[in-house]
Amino acid sequence: MSTLETFFRDLLEKKEVIINPFDDITFGNFWYEKPVTEDVNSIHQDAIIQTEKQLKLLKKDVLHLTKTLLLIGDAGCGKSNLLGRLKKQLNDEAFFVYIQPIEDYNYFWRHTLQYTIASLMQIPEGETNSQLRLWLKGLPVFENQNLWQKILGEKKAFISHLKKSYPAGIFENKKFFGILYELATDNYDLACEWLAGEDLDEEDLGILGVNKSIDSEKFARGILNNFGRIADATKPIILCFDQIERAFSSVFNFNTTFHNERLVNFLIIISAVRDNWQTFKKTMIQSELARINQTITLEDITIEEGEKLWINRLKPLHLQCNLKLDSDIAPLHKQILIDNAPGDRINLREALNLGGGEFQKYIENLSKKKVDTTEKDRDKVKPIKPKFLDIWKKTFTENQERIKSLIQFSDEEYIEMLKYCLSCLSVENINSKFLSGVTNTKSFTYECPNLKEKIGIIWSNNRNGKSFCTLMEVSEFAIKNNLCKKLIFIRSAGVGKKGTKAFDLYNDLFKPLSDKYKHYKPTIEDLQYLKTYHKLAKDALAGELIIEFKTVTLPKLNQLMRDYQILNNCNLFVNFKIVKFAPDLGILKQTIVSIIKDKSIMKIQDLYLEVNNILTNYFIPKYYCNSAIYSLCKTTSFIKIKNPKDAPDNYILEYKI
Repeated sequence: MSTLETFFRDLLEKKEVIINPFDDITFGNFWYEKPVTEDVNSIHQDAIIQTEKQLKLLKKDVLHLTKTLLLIGDAGCGKSNLLGRLKKQLNDEAFFVYIQPIEDYNYFWRHTLQYTIASLMQIPEGETNSQLRLWLKGLPVFENQNLWQKILGEKKAFISHLKKSYPAGIFENKKFFGILYELATDNYDLACEWLAGEDLDEEDLGILGVNKSIDSEKFARGILNNFGRIADATKPIILCFDQIERAFSSVFNFNTTFHNERLVNFLIIISAVRDNWQTFKKTMIQSELARINQTITLEDITIEEGEKLWINRLKPLHLQCNLKLDSDIAPLHKQILIDNAPGDRINLREALNLGGGEFQKYIENLSKKKVDTTEKDRDKVKPIKPKFLDIWKKTFTENQERIKSLIQFSDEEYIEMLKYCLSCLSVENINSKFLSGVTNTKSFTYECPNLKEKIGIIWSNNRNGKSFCTLMEVSEFAIKNNLCKKLIFIRSAGVGKKGTKAFDLYNDLFKPLSDKYKHYKPTIEDLQYLKTYHKLAKDALAGELIIEFKTVTLPKLNQLMRDYQILNNCNLFVNFKIVKFAPDLGILKQTIVSIIKDKSIMKIQDLYLEVNNILTNYFIPKYYCNSAIYSLCKTTSFIKIKNPKDAPDNYILEYKI
């Protein structure tokens, strides 16, 4: 028996969880998702060298004109991972922006501007200032520090100086230069909100010295173009478009515009799956193709590189067992890679999936050998939670950490997320052609399952009074002209000041007690559900979703979502009467009572874990479990909170007859 096998057997005897070192093999936004460091420098090294070369050419070019790299390869070849490596390696030489394209072409420029500002607000490793402030300080007009200090205290002088330095080609120059001034003051966050396209209220606009927010594609395009007109001597900005499969046309139109406008100091990297690119390429005109400066194709990795990936994944486990092993990839074998690598090469993700699958088999075989259980013993074995639920919970937990605001994303992004979720729930006839004007990207209709009623949805958090008034007028038009059977207005922000036309219209339309016209205020948990499913759906469409080391398609993901009733605990869809809570509240309460009755006294956190261990085929968010607990405490005399003055997470529950 090998010493490594002894180590694993001991862990199994102690009933400790053995984490598969090959979990977490998908990558995304390099600012928010920290990919596992593979540290195999030879993988796609030529692609990194070619990117560095294009960056150097951009810097050496007298005009610093925009350059474009097309990064293509099979699904799972490591495109997103490469973007993360490039950012890690080159962030000292350039500012990095990650953009996941939105599918609605009517909102593409505003979405791209929003993600550009969100990335530029990130602080690079080793720096104390954000990329945006570093970019601002790097403008050539501010090389003279004395001049910088002198004009920084006087907004008019600041704007005047920039106007003289850039006399032509700046869109809305007074507004733009005024916002750049505010970036260097205590109004930095508010200025960033304006640049990102937030529809600010009149008071905030007054603080910034502008009269309106960025409210159109033309406006957003003009602001983005401005960055490419005054940045000829700062570090370049690298725009990374990832997972573009549903937005090919918008991305390449964007790229062509940057080249045609002769914007400077941008390196655009477009990442796409090879087969999808070959299909779309046939529809492109020659002038669009000519705007691609270089195409980099990511090929499969060698067996030796695959082996190094396995070594790096298994190394922490080897260190944990503190044993000297004969092989760096034990308990795996190189022959497994050889047998599964036709032509001596293998897809990067397939290599990791292969390692994960083989490691899983190894542990499962050890578990089977551990004990020869009787039928009676088997009945006592706790059911294992499906792997899909673990993946969902992990992604959901990540979004719980990231999503702290009800207006963290644009209305258009929420609309896209909502459409995805409704499609997953088999809702029919989702139609974006509902309302025109400023609300056309913030509204759609769908048919309610079974009832076949047309439901209208409007999602808007704009803070500007005029915009909100327009929104209410459009809602009134939809209601009066019977454009839908029911209208649901989703909004977290306020509803205007009392006495204003907008406030009066809102009260007339949505205040009466009616099932036909409702105002729904989403919760943070609603947004976390929407974002989590949207992330998994995007990964599935790009061939990047892995469950049990197998690629999962979007139809398969949707089937899993429905099988395990994942969206049934999202209050948004319960309120829409599309789903019912799962498990049933009665079942959940019975489970809670049986656990507490057995323990007599326990922490609420421990209870939550026990509930999930018993109801293994459900995803039960903490807030739903807590709701059931609080209900039991109110309606029964035998379950009480022992320490009600403490924070809810520290509650101790007591069972007394």
